[in-house]
Amino acid sequence: MDADFLPYLRCPLDPRRAATLKRDDQSMVCNRCCVTFPLKQGIPILDVAEGDLPQPLRELSQLPCRRTADRRRS
Repeated sequence: MDADFLPYLRCPLDPRRAATLKRDDQSMVCNRCCVTFPLKQGIPILDVAEGDLPQPLRELSQLPCRRTADRRRS
């Protein structure tokens, strides 16, 4: 993936699309919720179903961006 493209990528889990992603060896990591998305042949796969939650979280509703979005809806 071209490094010039990285600043335009946003975490698909952030409802405001403000959370950026950083690249490590084999994945993209959200700077806010720390969900890890794989890189396949150098292409980031930003599909929610492909993301790995940070430990010890078990479900998407536990992510900071999801809790904030839920509070706004109330």
